Amino acid sequence: MRLLISGGYVIPVNGRRRIIKDGAIYVEDDRIIAVGSREEVRGNSGRGAEEIDARGCVVIPGLIDIHVHLAQALIRGVVPDDVSLIAWLRDWVLPLQGVYDAEDGRVSASLCILEMLKTGTTCFLESLLHTRYGFNGIAEVVKSSGIRGVLSKSIMDIPEYAKAGSIIPPGMIEEGPATLREFKEMHKRWAGAAGGRIDVWVGLRTPGAVSDELYREAISEAEQRGAGATMHLAEVKEDLEYFKSRGTTPAGFLKQLGMLGRKRVYVHCVWLSDDDIQAFASTGTSIAHCPSSNLKLGSGIARVYEMLRAGVVVGLGCDGGPSNDSYDMIREMKLAAILQKGRLVNPTALSAWDALEMATINGARALGLGKEIGSLEPGKKADITIISLRHPSVQPLTDPLSLLVYAATGRDVRDVIIDGKPVVRDGKVLTMDEERILKEANQHLPKVLERAGKLDSN
Repeated sequence: MRLLISGGYVIPVNGRRRIIKDGAIYVEDDRIIAVGSREEVRGNSGRGAEEIDARGCVVIPGLIDIHVHLAQALIRGVVPDDVSLIAWLRDWVLPLQGVYDAEDGRVSASLCILEMLKTGTTCFLESLLHTRYGFNGIAEVVKSSGIRGVLSKSIMDIPEYAKAGSIIPPGMIEEGPATLREFKEMHKRWAGAAGGRIDVWVGLRTPGAVSDELYREAISEAEQRGAGATMHLAEVKEDLEYFKSRGTTPAGFLKQLGMLGRKRVYVHCVWLSDDDIQAFASTGTSIAHCPSSNLKLGSGIARVYEMLRAGVVVGLGCDGGPSNDSYDMIREMKLAAILQKGRLVNPTALSAWDALEMATINGARALGLGKEIGSLEPGKKADITIISLRHPSVQPLTDPLSLLVYAATGRDVRDVIIDGKPVVRDGKVLTMDEERILKEANQHLPKVLERAGKLDSN
């Protein structure tokens, strides 16, 4: 397939912080061939290319969400607001997810992926897929939807959270050897599937839920297969109490277990010290910043300004349906930018450029995919998001970058291209049955609530 995206403002995110007015991108098959002005690219494009008119739009690399809970889309709006993390997990999220079956997992993943595609996300990292969610069914949804996804099999062997004790219900408990066995099986079956759009990582449960031996074994198994690892880390102050009880710090804990390094994505990292941040920077360890989730749960504000200045690769994550209420990366960019400005009383702390890079190239680097996706450059995969600037909320047409980060939302996304194939056109997802997915979600939720004994609580 040949595509010529012409007109509009092209923002390549190639390190030069350049905006190409009246720009164009030429794509052959799954790769970008040329990026530049419309006049330049037209002259280099092949004959017979399908032209996509992007006038009045911003054209950016596909957005990359490096912390997603696919299984939580189904329980959006059910879990009470104004609850702190441990009570939120103990009383609601884990009991609800602990009664899922594979069909619930598939339906929730479908709903989540549908939203991500419609709001411009082309690649994501799912952090914790429990066996009961049905890994194979979820992978099939990723495959058929056209999105690029890294699916992490949950790893655990202790039913606890940090120093909070046993808050994990029976339905969410897994046996260590079985989780590792499933990771190896799923990696063999799915890593590299769908033309390379699917990868499989280990999703390590939070410190306190995994023995040191299992952490080491899981990291070893991942490294043998070239896979990455992701884990929630230092999200709330209670996590620091756990590390303190072990006579260490978040980064010290990771270092002891050989868990620092590239293709390691640690989530939240709200409570890192200067020394922790330096350890991340010196080892190429990445962080998934989830500002909406951290604020809603009252967990605190991550020191992203300091992390970026130290050289840490920091990407963005929307987290899950109950803690964010949205899988919209454009909204997350705005919050990430303004949050650091307010925290430091410094309007220059985190710019629109910084936010866009966090949502694109930084996410790609965190996943070990920086040479393939995350920017619009010749030779890279053609993962492209086109955002319309025609709604009153993004008018008049002034600074396209500022409008994108501070004024737009995911509902302004018009077209999405992944691997050179149109997946969303004029706001409609071409690869998924939206009406069926919404119907299934509304049918499955009451059954989940009933099984969890929460039907009368909503």
